[in-house]
Amino acid sequence: MMTVLVMAGGRGRRLKAKVEKPLLDLCGKPLICWVLDALKKSLHIGSIIVVTSIYTPETSKVVRRLGFKVLEAPGKGYLADIHYAVKKLRLRGPVMVTSADLPLLKSKTVSLIIERFMESSKPALSVMVPLSLCTKLGFNSDLTLNINGKTVVPAGINILTAEMIDLEEIPEEKLILELEELAVNINTMEDLKNAERALYKALRTGQ
Repeated sequence: MMTVLVMAGGRGRRLKAKVEKPLLDLCGKPLICWVLDALKKSLHIGSIIVVTSIYTPETSKVVRRLGFKVLEAPGKGYLADIHYAVKKLRLRGPVMVTSADLPLLKSKTVSLIIERFMESSKPALSVMVPLSLCTKLGFNSDLTLNINGKTVVPAGINILTAEMIDLEEIPEEKLILELEELAVNINTMEDLKNAERALYKALRTGQ
């Protein structure tokens, strides 16, 4: 059973919303709840810890009321807060890290990612999505990578071996998955509208 850190401490500056990003309403419930629901249903996930910060105090309150563990990080950046959480919690072994803005994430995909990591000989895994899929769905990314001649975007899901967190570079498996659920993330209000359309479509079709 793997521990998962749900990163929910960002400022969400580009959204310019009146509420914290993880608490944005999406089809009737907070954005982060879609992710938490998927994680709860995965047989491979043990402890779920939501990592918030000084920028998301209301998120801390909401997820605590829902019964989830919360760790408040300093809010010095995504990677810095992951490092803080791993150290503070004294985690050991493989740890999954996911952002809180992947509302279409499914439990079977969580399990698939963990299984691929277990099959790999590397101590870390990073999930990627083809840029072409993101563009098709109306989502943009500030970061793109070229892997084996294919332009991809980080999906916001990683697995790392906790004991190696201090290493400057950890050898990792790059897993490219052409799945719409991994291409839908929220950085702008336009993204939120696109996510709503995608989510309603997925709910209608049962995908």
